[in-house]
Amino acid sequence: MPIAALVRLLVIYQHAPTPGAPGIYRHRMLLAELVRRGWDVDLVSSPINYMDGSVPERYRDERYVREQIDGITHHWVQATDDIQRSFKRRARNYVTFAWNATLRGMRLERPDIVWASSPPLSVATAGRWIARRHRAPLALEVRDLWPESAAAVGLLSADGAPYRVIDRFARTYAREADLTIVPTPGLVVLMRGHGSSDVTLVTGAIEDRPPADDVRARWRERLGVADDDCLFAYVGAHGVINGLDVLFDALELVRADPDGGPRVRVVTAGSGSATAALTARLDARPIAGLDVLGPIPKQDARDLLAGADVGLHLLRPDPVFASALPTKVLEYLGCHLPFITTVPGLPGDVAAATGGDLAPDAAQLADALRRWADRSPATRRSIGDAAFGWGEERYGLAASVDTLEGALRAAISAGRGVAKRRQAREHPDHAPKQT
Repeated sequence: MPIAALVRLLVIYQHAPTPGAPGIYRHRMLLAELVRRGWDVDLVSSPINYMDGSVPERYRDERYVREQIDGITHHWVQATDDIQRSFKRRARNYVTFAWNATLRGMRLERPDIVWASSPPLSVATAGRWIARRHRAPLALEVRDLWPESAAAVGLLSADGAPYRVIDRFARTYAREADLTIVPTPGLVVLMRGHGSSDVTLVTGAIEDRPPADDVRARWRERLGVADDDCLFAYVGAHGVINGLDVLFDALELVRADPDGGPRVRVVTAGSGSATAALTARLDARPIAGLDVLGPIPKQDARDLLAGADVGLHLLRPDPVFASALPTKVLEYLGCHLPFITTVPGLPGDVAAATGGDLAPDAAQLADALRRWADRSPATRRSIGDAAFGWGEERYGLAASVDTLEGALRAAISAGRGVAKRRQAREHPDHAPKQT
Protein backbone atom coordinates (compact mmCIF):
# COMPACT_ATOMS: atom_id res chain seq x y z
CA MET A 1 0.00 0.00 0.00
CA PRO A 2 1.58 3.32 -1.00
CA ILE A 3 2.47 5.54 1.92
CA ALA A 4 0.46 8.42 0.41
CA ALA A 5 -2.77 6.36 0.34
CA LEU A 6 -5.33 6.10 3.13
CA VAL A 7 -3.50 5.12 6.30
CA ARG A 8 -5.10 2.97 9.00
CA LEU A 9 -4.15 3.66 12.62
CA LEU A 10 -5.18 1.49 15.57
CA VAL A 11 -4.95 3.20 18.97
CA ILE A 12 -5.17 1.43 22.33
CA TYR A 13 -5.96 3.95 25.07
CA GLN A 14 -7.78 2.85 28.21
CA HIS A 15 -9.34 6.09 29.44
CA ALA A 16 -11.07 7.73 26.48
CA PRO A 17 -14.14 9.62 27.78
CA THR A 18 -17.54 8.58 26.50
CA PRO A 19 -19.71 11.33 24.95
CA GLY A 20 -20.49 13.97 27.56
CA ALA A 21 -18.12 12.50 30.15
CA PRO A 22 -15.98 14.87 32.24
CA GLY A 23 -12.32 15.33 31.52
CA ILE A 24 -9.92 17.07 29.16
CA TYR A 25 -8.93 14.70 26.38
CA ARG A 26 -5.88 15.41 24.24
CA HIS A 27 -6.07 12.28 22.10
CA ARG A 28 -9.48 12.86 20.54
CA MET A 29 -8.38 16.31 19.40
CA LEU A 30 -5.24 14.90 17.74
CA LEU A 31 -6.96 11.85 16.26
CA ALA A 32 -9.92 13.84 14.90
CA GLU A 33 -7.44 16.07 13.06
CA LEU A 34 -5.77 12.97 11.57
CA VAL A 35 -9.21 11.84 10.36
CA ARG A 36 -9.74 15.24 8.74
CA ARG A 37 -6.43 14.71 6.98
CA GLY A 38 -7.63 11.42 5.51
CA TRP A 39 -6.55 8.83 8.09
CA ASP A 40 -8.73 5.89 9.09
CA VAL A 41 -8.56 5.68 12.90
CA ASP A 42 -9.77 2.86 15.19
CA LEU A 43 -9.63 3.43 18.95
CA VAL A 44 -10.03 0.63 21.51
CA SER A 45 -10.93 1.92 24.96
CA SER A 46 -13.08 1.31 28.05
CA PRO A 47 -16.28 3.22 28.91
CA ILE A 48 -15.36 3.23 32.61
CA ASN A 49 -14.81 6.78 33.84
CA TYR A 50 -11.30 6.92 35.28
CA MET A 51 -12.23 9.66 37.78
CA ASP A 52 -15.02 7.90 39.65
CA GLY A 53 -15.22 4.39 38.20
CA SER A 54 -18.78 4.83 36.87
CA VAL A 55 -20.07 3.38 33.59
CA PRO A 56 -22.69 5.27 31.55
CA GLU A 57 -25.96 3.37 31.27
CA ARG A 58 -25.67 2.89 27.51
CA TYR A 59 -22.52 0.77 27.93
CA ARG A 60 -23.25 -0.86 31.29
CA ASP A 61 -24.69 -4.16 30.07
CA GLU A 62 -22.82 -4.39 26.77
CA ARG A 63 -19.62 -6.35 26.37
CA TYR A 64 -18.76 -4.42 23.21
CA VAL A 65 -20.01 -1.17 21.67
CA ARG A 66 -18.86 0.36 18.39
CA GLU A 67 -19.57 4.02 17.61
CA GLN A 68 -18.24 6.98 15.66
CA ILE A 69 -17.11 10.07 17.56
CA ASP A 70 -15.53 12.95 15.63
CA GLY A 71 -14.84 10.56 12.74
CA ILE A 72 -12.92 8.13 14.99
CA THR A 73 -14.28 4.57 15.17
CA HIS A 74 -14.45 3.80 18.90
CA HIS A 75 -14.46 0.19 20.07
CA TRP A 76 -15.59 0.11 23.71
CA VAL A 77 -14.65 -3.05 25.61
CA GLN A 78 -15.40 -3.84 29.23
CA ALA A 79 -13.15 -4.19 32.25
CA THR A 80 -13.80 -4.62 35.96
CA ASP A 81 -15.19 -1.44 37.49
CA ASP A 82 -15.41 0.12 40.98
CA ILE A 83 -11.79 1.13 40.51
CA GLN A 84 -11.72 3.58 43.42
CA ARG A 85 -12.36 0.88 46.04
CA SER A 86 -8.77 -0.34 46.29
CA PHE A 87 -5.46 -0.58 44.46
CA LYS A 88 -6.08 -4.29 43.87
CA ARG A 89 -9.39 -3.44 42.21
CA ARG A 90 -7.68 -0.90 39.97
CA ALA A 91 -4.94 -3.40 39.08
CA ARG A 92 -7.60 -5.92 38.09
CA ASN A 93 -9.20 -3.22 35.93
CA TYR A 94 -5.90 -2.70 34.14
CA VAL A 95 -5.43 -6.40 33.46
CA THR A 96 -8.98 -7.10 32.29
CA PHE A 97 -8.94 -4.13 29.95
CA ALA A 98 -5.60 -5.19 28.45
CA TRP A 99 -6.96 -8.69 27.87
CA ASN A 100 -10.21 -7.55 26.24
CA ALA A 101 -8.47 -4.84 24.23
CA THR A 102 -5.98 -7.39 22.91
CA LEU A 103 -8.76 -9.72 21.76
CA ARG A 104 -10.67 -6.89 20.11
CA GLY A 105 -7.61 -5.33 18.49
CA MET A 106 -6.55 -8.64 16.99
CA ARG A 107 -9.98 -8.99 15.31
CA LEU A 108 -9.94 -5.57 13.66
CA GLU A 109 -8.80 -4.89 10.13
CA ARG A 110 -5.03 -4.86 9.84
CA PRO A 111 -3.64 -1.40 10.68
CA ASP A 112 -0.57 0.18 9.16
CA ILE A 113 0.61 1.05 12.67
CA VAL A 114 -0.50 0.37 16.26
CA TRP A 115 -0.35 3.15 18.86
CA ALA A 116 -0.43 2.01 22.51
CA SER A 117 -0.79 4.77 25.11
CA SER A 118 0.60 4.13 28.61
CA PRO A 119 0.00 4.29 31.55
CA PRO A 120 -1.19 1.88 32.59
CA LEU A 121 1.74 -0.18 31.36
CA SER A 122 -0.63 -3.08 30.67
CA VAL A 123 -1.81 -1.15 27.59
CA ALA A 124 1.72 -1.43 26.23
CA THR A 125 1.46 -5.19 26.67
CA ALA A 126 -1.78 -5.19 24.67
CA GLY A 127 -0.25 -3.01 21.96
CA ARG A 128 2.78 -5.25 21.69
CA TRP A 129 0.67 -8.38 21.09
CA ILE A 130 -1.70 -6.63 18.68
CA ALA A 131 1.21 -5.25 16.65
CA ARG A 132 2.74 -8.72 16.47
CA ARG A 133 -0.57 -10.23 15.37
CA HIS A 134 -0.94 -7.74 12.53
CA ARG A 135 2.80 -7.56 11.80
CA ALA A 136 2.57 -3.79 12.09
CA PRO A 137 4.99 -1.26 13.63
CA LEU A 138 4.35 -0.30 17.26
CA ALA A 139 4.24 3.31 18.44
CA LEU A 140 4.48 3.43 22.24
CA GLU A 141 3.18 6.59 23.88
CA VAL A 142 4.40 7.24 27.42
CA ARG A 143 2.37 9.95 29.17
CA ASP A 144 3.86 9.24 32.61
CA LEU A 145 7.03 7.31 33.34
CA TRP A 146 6.28 3.95 34.95
CA PRO A 147 7.11 2.66 37.47
CA GLU A 148 8.66 5.94 38.64
CA SER A 149 5.35 7.85 38.67
CA ALA A 150 3.61 5.08 40.60
CA ALA A 151 6.34 5.23 43.24
CA ALA A 152 6.08 9.02 43.39
CA VAL A 153 2.45 8.84 44.56
CA GLY A 154 2.98 5.92 46.94
CA LEU A 155 1.39 3.16 44.85
CA LEU A 156 4.67 1.24 44.67
CA SER A 157 7.81 1.04 46.75
CA ALA A 158 10.96 1.70 44.73
CA ASP A 159 12.65 -1.06 46.74
CA GLY A 160 9.98 -3.68 46.15
CA ALA A 161 9.81 -6.64 43.79
CA PRO A 162 6.72 -5.30 41.92
CA TYR A 163 8.64 -2.13 41.09
CA ARG A 164 11.56 -4.13 39.67
CA VAL A 165 9.27 -6.34 37.58
CA ILE A 166 7.36 -3.37 36.13
CA ASP A 167 10.63 -1.55 35.47
CA ARG A 168 11.94 -4.53 33.53
CA PHE A 169 8.81 -4.66 31.35
CA ALA A 170 8.82 -0.87 30.82
CA ARG A 171 12.40 -0.89 29.59
CA THR A 172 11.77 -3.87 27.33
CA TYR A 173 8.80 -2.15 25.72
CA ALA A 174 10.81 1.06 25.30
CA ARG A 175 13.63 -0.77 23.54
CA GLU A 176 11.32 -2.73 21.24
CA ALA A 177 8.97 0.10 20.19
CA ASP A 178 9.45 1.26 16.60
CA LEU A 179 8.49 4.77 17.70
CA THR A 180 8.12 6.36 21.14
CA ILE A 181 5.77 9.33 21.59
CA VAL A 182 5.88 11.57 24.66
CA PRO A 183 3.67 14.58 25.49
CA THR A 184 6.18 16.64 27.42
CA PRO A 185 9.83 17.64 26.85
CA GLY A 186 11.30 16.13 30.01
CA LEU A 187 10.14 12.66 29.02
CA VAL A 188 12.32 12.70 25.90
CA VAL A 189 15.50 12.26 27.93
CA LEU A 190 13.86 9.93 30.45
CA MET A 191 12.57 7.58 27.73
CA ARG A 192 15.95 7.48 26.08
CA GLY A 193 17.23 6.44 29.49
CA HIS A 194 14.67 3.62 29.41
CA GLY A 195 16.08 2.46 26.08
CA SER A 196 13.92 4.18 23.46
CA SER A 197 15.95 5.01 20.37
CA ASP A 198 13.39 7.09 18.43
CA VAL A 199 11.48 9.55 20.67
CA THR A 200 9.08 12.15 19.26
CA LEU A 201 7.60 14.97 21.32
CA VAL A 202 3.88 15.52 20.59
CA THR A 203 2.40 17.91 23.10
CA GLY A 204 -1.25 18.54 23.67
CA ALA A 205 -2.78 21.17 21.44
CA ILE A 206 -4.51 24.45 22.12
CA GLU A 207 -7.94 25.21 20.70
CA ASP A 208 -9.14 28.79 20.79
CA ARG A 209 -12.10 28.92 23.17
CA PRO A 210 -12.54 32.55 24.22
CA PRO A 211 -15.11 33.03 26.99
CA ALA A 212 -18.57 33.96 25.69
CA ASP A 213 -20.08 36.79 27.73
CA ASP A 214 -23.46 35.07 28.13
CA VAL A 215 -21.89 31.78 29.25
CA ARG A 216 -19.64 33.62 31.68
CA ALA A 217 -22.55 35.53 33.17
CA ARG A 218 -24.68 32.39 33.49
CA TRP A 219 -22.04 30.43 35.41
CA ARG A 220 -21.14 33.29 37.71
CA GLU A 221 -24.81 33.81 38.51
CA ARG A 222 -25.20 30.09 39.19
CA LEU A 223 -22.29 30.19 41.66
CA GLY A 224 -23.25 33.54 43.17
CA VAL A 225 -20.00 35.20 42.06
CA ALA A 226 -20.06 38.98 41.62
CA ASP A 227 -18.48 40.65 38.59
CA ASP A 228 -15.57 42.04 40.64
CA ASP A 229 -14.92 38.77 42.50
CA CYS A 230 -12.04 36.62 41.29
CA LEU A 231 -13.17 33.07 40.51
CA PHE A 232 -10.41 30.44 40.60
CA ALA A 233 -11.29 27.14 38.90
CA TYR A 234 -9.82 23.67 39.22
CA VAL A 235 -11.24 21.18 36.71
CA GLY A 236 -9.84 17.66 36.77
CA ALA A 237 -9.09 14.59 38.83
CA HIS A 238 -9.40 14.76 42.62
CA GLY A 239 -6.77 12.14 43.34
CA VAL A 240 -4.13 11.81 46.03
CA ILE A 241 -1.58 12.90 43.45
CA ASN A 242 -3.39 16.20 42.84
CA GLY A 243 -3.00 17.61 46.33
CA LEU A 244 -6.25 19.55 46.59
CA ASP A 245 -5.68 19.66 50.32
CA VAL A 246 -3.02 22.32 49.60
CA LEU A 247 -5.69 24.43 47.90
CA PHE A 248 -8.01 23.99 50.87
CA ASP A 249 -5.20 24.95 53.26
CA ALA A 250 -4.51 28.09 51.21
CA LEU A 251 -8.16 29.09 51.15
CA GLU A 252 -8.37 28.69 54.93
CA LEU A 253 -5.39 31.05 55.26
CA VAL A 254 -7.18 33.62 53.10
CA ARG A 255 -10.37 33.29 55.15
CA ALA A 256 -8.31 33.97 58.27
CA ASP A 257 -7.40 37.44 56.97
CA PRO A 258 -8.98 40.36 58.85
CA ASP A 259 -11.41 40.97 55.97
CA GLY A 260 -11.83 37.25 55.18
CA GLY A 261 -10.73 37.66 51.55
CA PRO A 262 -14.29 38.22 50.31
CA ARG A 263 -13.33 38.60 46.63
CA VAL A 264 -11.60 35.20 46.51
CA ARG A 265 -13.94 32.49 45.21
CA VAL A 266 -12.91 28.93 44.33
CA VAL A 267 -14.74 26.20 42.41
CA THR A 268 -13.61 22.63 41.78
CA ALA A 269 -15.10 20.10 39.38
CA GLY A 270 -14.15 16.44 39.14
CA SER A 271 -13.68 13.41 41.34
CA GLY A 272 -11.14 10.74 42.14
CA SER A 273 -9.45 8.62 44.77
CA ALA A 274 -9.21 11.49 47.28
CA THR A 275 -12.84 12.61 46.96
CA ALA A 276 -14.04 10.83 50.11
CA ALA A 277 -11.23 12.24 52.24
CA LEU A 278 -11.73 15.76 50.87
CA THR A 279 -15.47 15.54 51.48
CA ALA A 280 -14.91 14.40 55.06
CA ARG A 281 -12.55 17.31 55.63
CA LEU A 282 -15.08 19.84 54.36
CA ASP A 283 -17.84 18.26 56.42
CA ALA A 284 -15.72 18.79 59.51
CA ARG A 285 -14.34 22.22 58.50
CA PRO A 286 -16.48 23.97 55.86
CA ILE A 287 -14.75 26.72 53.87
CA ALA A 288 -16.72 29.78 52.84
CA GLY A 289 -16.56 30.69 49.15
CA LEU A 290 -15.62 27.18 48.02
CA ASP A 291 -17.94 25.32 45.62
CA VAL A 292 -17.25 21.62 45.02
CA LEU A 293 -19.30 20.48 42.03
CA GLY A 294 -18.14 16.90 41.54
CA PRO A 295 -17.80 15.50 38.01
CA ILE A 296 -19.48 17.51 35.25
CA PRO A 297 -19.77 16.91 31.47
CA LYS A 298 -16.92 18.17 29.32
CA GLN A 299 -18.93 20.98 27.73
CA ASP A 300 -20.05 22.15 31.17
CA ALA A 301 -16.41 22.10 32.25
CA ARG A 302 -15.44 24.38 29.38
CA ASP A 303 -18.40 26.65 30.12
CA LEU A 304 -17.30 26.76 33.76
CA LEU A 305 -13.86 27.90 32.64
CA ALA A 306 -15.54 30.67 30.65
CA GLY A 307 -16.93 31.93 33.96
CA ALA A 308 -13.58 31.76 35.72
CA ASP A 309 -10.81 34.34 35.99
CA VAL A 310 -7.83 32.12 36.84
CA GLY A 311 -7.14 28.39 36.38
CA LEU A 312 -5.52 26.18 39.02
CA HIS A 313 -2.99 23.46 38.23
CA LEU A 314 -2.43 21.32 41.32
CA LEU A 315 -0.05 18.40 41.86
CA ARG A 316 1.88 17.15 44.86
CA PRO A 317 5.55 18.18 44.67
CA ASP A 318 7.76 15.55 43.05
CA PRO A 319 10.65 15.82 40.58
CA VAL A 320 8.85 13.50 38.15
CA PHE A 321 6.26 16.23 37.48
CA ALA A 322 8.76 19.06 36.97
CA SER A 323 9.31 18.25 33.29
CA ALA A 324 5.63 17.71 32.44
CA LEU A 325 3.44 19.95 30.30
CA PRO A 326 -0.06 18.92 31.43
CA THR A 327 -3.06 18.98 29.13
CA LYS A 328 -4.89 20.96 31.82
CA VAL A 329 -2.45 23.85 31.39
CA LEU A 330 -3.06 23.93 27.63
CA GLU A 331 -6.80 23.83 28.21
CA TYR A 332 -6.57 26.86 30.49
CA LEU A 333 -4.53 28.77 27.90
CA GLY A 334 -7.01 27.83 25.17
CA CYS A 335 -9.79 29.26 27.34
CA HIS A 336 -7.84 32.54 27.70
CA LEU A 337 -7.14 31.90 31.38
CA PRO A 338 -3.93 32.71 33.25
CA PHE A 339 -3.13 29.99 35.76
CA ILE A 340 -1.45 29.27 39.07
CA THR A 341 0.56 26.06 39.40
CA THR A 342 2.00 24.31 42.45
CA VAL A 343 4.63 22.53 40.33
CA PRO A 344 8.16 23.96 39.86
CA GLY A 345 9.97 23.25 36.61
CA LEU A 346 8.25 23.41 33.24
CA PRO A 347 4.72 24.14 34.59
CA GLY A 348 6.12 26.98 36.69
CA ASP A 349 8.09 28.32 33.73
CA VAL A 350 4.98 28.33 31.53
CA ALA A 351 2.97 30.04 34.27
CA ALA A 352 5.62 32.77 34.57
CA ALA A 353 5.84 33.24 30.79
CA THR A 354 2.06 33.67 30.53
CA GLY A 355 1.58 36.05 33.46
CA GLY A 356 0.61 33.40 36.01
CA ASP A 357 2.15 32.27 39.28
CA LEU A 358 4.15 29.43 40.80
CA ALA A 359 2.93 28.68 44.34
CA PRO A 360 4.38 25.38 45.59
CA ASP A 361 2.93 25.52 49.12
CA ALA A 362 -0.23 26.70 50.88
CA ALA A 363 1.21 30.01 52.08
CA GLN A 364 2.44 31.01 48.61
CA LEU A 365 -0.80 29.83 47.04
CA ALA A 366 -2.77 31.98 49.49
CA ASP A 367 -0.63 34.97 48.52
CA ALA A 368 -1.28 34.31 44.84
CA LEU A 369 -5.04 34.10 45.44
CA ARG A 370 -4.93 37.47 47.20
CA ARG A 371 -2.90 39.12 44.40
CA TRP A 372 -5.27 38.00 41.67
CA ALA A 373 -8.31 39.06 43.69
CA ASP A 374 -6.83 42.57 44.00
CA ARG A 375 -6.60 42.93 40.21
CA SER A 376 -9.45 44.34 38.17
CA PRO A 377 -11.55 42.06 35.91
CA ALA A 378 -10.17 43.93 32.87
CA THR A 379 -6.58 43.27 33.95
CA ARG A 380 -7.27 39.57 34.50
CA ARG A 381 -8.91 39.32 31.06
CA SER A 382 -6.01 41.12 29.38
CA ILE A 383 -3.46 38.76 30.96
CA GLY A 384 -5.58 35.77 29.89
CA ASP A 385 -5.75 36.95 26.27
CA ALA A 386 -1.98 37.41 26.20
CA ALA A 387 -1.54 33.91 27.70
CA PHE A 388 -3.61 32.43 24.89
CA GLY A 389 -1.49 34.16 22.26
CA TRP A 390 1.69 32.81 23.84
CA GLY A 391 0.27 29.29 23.93
CA GLU A 392 -1.18 29.26 20.43
CA GLU A 393 2.15 30.28 18.93
CA ARG A 394 3.88 27.30 20.56
CA TYR A 395 1.20 24.62 20.89
CA GLY A 396 -1.30 25.12 18.07
CA LEU A 397 -3.21 22.05 16.84
CA ALA A 398 -1.86 22.10 13.28
CA ALA A 399 1.78 22.09 14.39
CA SER A 400 1.23 19.26 16.89
CA VAL A 401 -0.52 17.05 14.34
CA ASP A 402 2.10 17.83 11.68
CA THR A 403 4.71 16.41 14.04
CA LEU A 404 2.57 13.40 14.97
CA GLU A 405 1.66 12.56 11.38
CA GLY A 406 5.25 12.84 10.22
CA ALA A 407 6.49 10.50 12.97
CA LEU A 408 3.77 7.90 12.30
CA ARG A 409 4.36 7.93 8.55
CA ALA A 410 8.11 7.58 9.06
CA ALA A 411 7.57 4.56 11.33
CA ILE A 412 5.23 2.97 8.78
CA SER A 413 7.73 3.56 6.01
CA ALA A 414 10.57 2.05 8.07
CA GLY A 415 8.46 -1.02 8.88
CA ARG A 416 8.09 -3.29 11.87
CA GLY A 417 11.25 -4.10 13.77
CA VAL A 418 13.12 -0.90 12.99
CA ALA A 419 14.10 -0.52 16.65
CA LYS A 420 15.63 -3.99 16.72
CA ARG A 421 17.49 -3.36 13.48
CA ARG A 422 18.82 -0.10 14.88
CA GLN A 423 19.98 -1.89 18.04
CA ALA A 424 21.68 -4.54 15.93
CA ARG A 425 23.67 -1.86 14.11
CA GLU A 426 24.62 0.05 17.26
CA HIS A 427 25.11 -2.90 19.66
CA PRO A 428 25.64 -6.06 17.59
CA ASP A 429 26.60 -8.14 20.61
CA HIS A 430 23.40 -7.35 22.55
CA ALA A 431 20.71 -6.96 19.90
CA PRO A 432 17.57 -9.06 20.39
CA LYS A 433 16.62 -11.61 17.76
CA GLN A 434 14.03 -10.65 15.16
CA THR A 435 10.51 -11.99 15.67
